[in-house]
Amino acid sequence: MNRYIWRSALAVAALTATDAALADSARTLGGLVIESEDGNFVFSLGGRVQFDYTGILPDKHSDFDSGAAENDSGFYFRRVFLSLSGKVYGWRYRIDEDISNTSNPAAGFNDVYVSHDLWSYGTIRLGQTKPWRSLDELTSNNDIVFMNRNAVSAVGLFGGRDYQQGLFYRYFKDGAFINGDSAWAGASVYSLNKAGASTNQGTGTPTQGIGYNARLAYAPIVKPTEWLHVGATFSSDHADNGAKLNAGSTDWYSFKGVSQNLASLGGTQPATSPTSTEIAGGNNPSVTTFTGELSGVYGPAYFQGEIGQAKFRQHTASASSGPNQQTVDAFSVLGSVYLTGESKVYDTNIATMKAPKPIHPYGAVELAVRYDFIKNHDLPDANTTVCKPAVGAIPTGTTIDNCSISALSFGVNYYINSAVRVMVDYNRAEFDLGSAGKDKPDSVNARFQLAF
Repeated sequence: MNRYIWRSALAVAALTATDAALADSARTLGGLVIESEDGNFVFSLGGRVQFDYTGILPDKHSDFDSGAAENDSGFYFRRVFLSLSGKVYGWRYRIDEDISNTSNPAAGFNDVYVSHDLWSYGTIRLGQTKPWRSLDELTSNNDIVFMNRNAVSAVGLFGGRDYQQGLFYRYFKDGAFINGDSAWAGASVYSLNKAGASTNQGTGTPTQGIGYNARLAYAPIVKPTEWLHVGATFSSDHADNGAKLNAGSTDWYSFKGVSQNLASLGGTQPATSPTSTEIAGGNNPSVTTFTGELSGVYGPAYFQGEIGQAKFRQHTASASSGPNQQTVDAFSVLGSVYLTGESKVYDTNIATMKAPKPIHPYGAVELAVRYDFIKNHDLPDANTTVCKPAVGAIPTGTTIDNCSISALSFGVNYYINSAVRVMVDYNRAEFDLGSAGKDKPDSVNARFQLAF
């Protein structure tokens, strides 16, 4: 798959560049851009490389030993993107392939869609992209402050449900109500399916279920060095194959730093086994999520806060017992400052932020701190399975009567130029299972990033 994409990209570039009837110039705007003379055909080639290091510091006094997580320390490619985008007679396209996923190239597809403007009424996308939920999730991984996203994202509250396939609409308007403001609205409907992900939300087939989502955002102030953003989202996902819909991915609370598995944090498996009839009927789990977001810039200072709640439901074997419901809450608070005077940029197209270009020839330096918290409030009585750690085992005779994770992260970002960045994060985490004990591991993460 990867070599076919490369060959196609190079072939398009070569044919377009050598045919004067179709194109008279090639230029760079951060990547290679080739455009036909009449403007009907545009081809752009870009990419990114994120090369990471993780050092894990297990809790030597853990109640459920996390020492085995030390095996995850080392260097690895987090992302190696090849990005193709452009325009054909007014229809835009984008293909982002993570070619670092050599075991299953199809699973490396991220944004893969075509889009078109609806006159002056916004833009519609068809294909695979992210539903409009979570401010941190919608921010490009080229621009996020920390190497890994927060608790109110697809690695936290949305449990790996990042890219989905369906229909996505967005609308934004600068100067919507007053001079200098910006309003944004988006809605999406999608299958619970990601290209090539055989274990994503269940079977990996196109019939896994359906979800829908909406997001509203408003920025009353949008200036180069001062802006304010407030937003809210709603999502409802409905699986149709009895698979789990989760809160928390396998890498959550130190993000490749401590591999405690939170797959059961918001697990929707029934308290009692469903009958075969119910399984055949779907035994459909669902999750409804509300989130709120607030962010802004004042000079070199940036702040970001998100809060969310997800209600997971799945019917048990007995109709009289009603649905098995679990409520998971999460929030994240972040602050950063540029010691070199830059200000983060407000992106009105997607209602998120972007990293600024360094204003000094020696680059830019950013210091950041973030606190994340996520908790399951509805644990079964005498529970030993929901929120069970993947690494280690809980002490014999104890029960899991609390399920929460918190993480305090400190970060330093050095922007060598607008294309190259070095990141270093230090994470202090706590996995609290109540009577079953706690685990308090730390991690050090570092990244070299080149994006064009």
